[in-house]
Amino acid sequence: MSTCTYISPSGTPCIENAQPTKKRCIWHTSAEKNDGNLKAELESMAKKGDTLSGFNLARMDLSNAYLIEADLSDADLSRVDLSLGHLFGANLSNASLFKANLTDANLKEATLENANLLGTDLTRVNLERVNWGIGNKLYNHKEADAHHKNGNLKAALEKYLEAEEIYRNIRKCYEAAGTSDIAGSFFYNEMVVKRKQMPKFSVARMWSRLIDALCGYGEVPYRIIGSAITYILVNAFLFGMLGLVHNSKIYALSTTLDFAENMKYFGYAIYFSIVTFTTLGYGDFAPAGWSRPFAAVEGFVGAFMIALFILSFVKKMTR
Repeated sequence: MSTCTYISPSGTPCIENAQPTKKRCIWHTSAEKNDGNLKAELESMAKKGDTLSGFNLARMDLSNAYLIEADLSDADLSRVDLSLGHLFGANLSNASLFKANLTDANLKEATLENANLLGTDLTRVNLERVNWGIGNKLYNHKEADAHHKNGNLKAALEKYLEAEEIYRNIRKCYEAAGTSDIAGSFFYNEMVVKRKQMPKFSVARMWSRLIDALCGYGEVPYRIIGSAITYILVNAFLFGMLGLVHNSKIYALSTTLDFAENMKYFGYAIYFSIVTFTTLGYGDFAPAGWSRPFAAVEGFVGAFMIALFILSFVKKMTR
């Protein structure tokens, strides 16, 4: 009897016997697997450490199956019933879990990098310490980015919508489990793909991008500090160029002044920019001429950014 011709993407050949008159074993074909003995055989293979890579298990009843640390990479698990399944440490990278039932399944420390989880039932699933890959970026998200890069905007929008749904479902799982720090990472990715579905030059998309840049949708509050420092320094340079008034004397940067004098005036400008940003308004320095509108805007933006920082910081700390 000939050996199955399947070779995994990693280059590992299947060692199972091919079906009669066919080139592949039953596990690597789309043949229905309703025989109850196949589940026991699958569990036995997983227990022995045999690879299950690339197995086509679509629509199988694997409820309460013991597949601990099984290599199910590249497997087709579409519409599989894995409820109450024991998949601790299982490798599900690049697997398709399309509309699979994972209710009450244990996926603790499993690898789900590049797995397709569209329509997957994640009710009460244990996702503790799951490896999602770099940045917890989902397969559908990567597909959408690839379509967008190739100019296929319609396909990109469809994939972004899929990714948004999956991110939301995973986020809810982590929130229900009390692991809000990881939930925050999926919330961030959810908001990113949601933004990418908006019209490119719409106000909503630009506003969403601004909030991302300032605080990562509330998940990166310390990003606001860097933004605030940059904004303060930019305004300080403008105030230094346009001039400030103190005791009826105008202080402005000039090429006619030496370096030390310009640095002193720039220090005054930084001081004024800080008190304007924080809306302290001591009154010892005042904007001169065209500095006034910039000072007014900085006061408004400063109040907004401080409030945004407090909101984001409290959100993170109360988790």
